[in-house]
Amino acid sequence: MDIAEFTKATGNFLKAVDVAEDKNKKFVITEEPQLVTSEKFGNERVHIVGELSKEKKIFDCSKTNARTISDALGTETKKWIGKVLLLETYTTRTSDGKMTNAINVAEVLEE
Repeated sequence: MDIAEFTKATGNFLKAVDVAEDKNKKFVITEEPQLVTSEKFGNERVHIVGELSKEKKIFDCSKTNARTISDALGTETKKWIGKVLLLETYTTRTSDGKMTNAINVAEVLEE
């Protein structure tokens, strides 16, 4: 039995590899972001639904990235819809000491 389909990651969460492989790295916010409690990280995070190369994704946004966005667009998330985030990736160390790639908001565009 081939379990490849069973073991594939599910969900439409934006991953660092998605950003690294994308030519323009522009994420267009298409819905009002939501504040959620992350089971994985044990804290509150902002989920931003948008499109990267016309593919719908959820950006699990850290507090640092949320601050960058709110500094540019304000704290009212309804006003973020239609705005564009220029994304980049970087390497960081996780709490358990492993190196991993992460997503950073390099710039907020008014496109």
